[in-house]
Amino acid sequence: MSNIAQQEIATPDDKSAKVRSQKIKFGTTKWLTYTAVFAALAIIMKFIGQFLTLTPDFKITLIYVVWLIAAAVLGPISGGAVCFVSDVLGSFIIPMGPISPLNVLGNTLYGVVGGLVFKYLPTRSYVVKFIVEGVVCTVLFTCLINSLSLWYVYKWYQGMSFWKYFALKRAFQPLVAGINVIITLTLIPLLIRTKLLPDNKKPPKENKKCPTSL
Repeated sequence: MSNIAQQEIATPDDKSAKVRSQKIKFGTTKWLTYTAVFAALAIIMKFIGQFLTLTPDFKITLIYVVWLIAAAVLGPISGGAVCFVSDVLGSFIIPMGPISPLNVLGNTLYGVVGGLVFKYLPTRSYVVKFIVEGVVCTVLFTCLINSLSLWYVYKWYQGMSFWKYFALKRAFQPLVAGINVIITLTLIPLLIRTKLLPDNKKPPKENKKCPTSL
């Protein structure tokens, strides 16, 4: 009986140690592998987006799905690395015009800030975390920094104000971002099952009964 009791007592520690061992630590081979895989997936999503162009100014890119998940799973530094690598390499593999340093900075910060929001937002709900992450990154980087970059690089400032340019050329970006967030939310159960995200549901309370003597 004593051996069984000791095994039952040790079980929670064993489980917590196993969960800790599943974390992706920066600089490890596992971290490098996951970063490379997420970057490759992001480039693939960017390529697929070329076939989802509805109008010259309305392209449904799915790269944000990968960026949101990478930032959540890998954290801010690694999430930023995924965004940086996929953005720069993707620009060479799928040329879409000159590479703007401001645009690269905005896309890199997408992963950094997204990771920080997901990590430190005071809620256990993955749904809320992904929604807030998506909204913050869309407003700050997709709509502001990246739009400013394109407005300047293509010299739209010579003929119109930034806000007019945004209304004419970038107004669909929030809709595209919303589609990406919705797709990301549908993937939460899969992320938990594959242990990319821990199952943060509170375990059911056990009814503690006093031991009865035999």
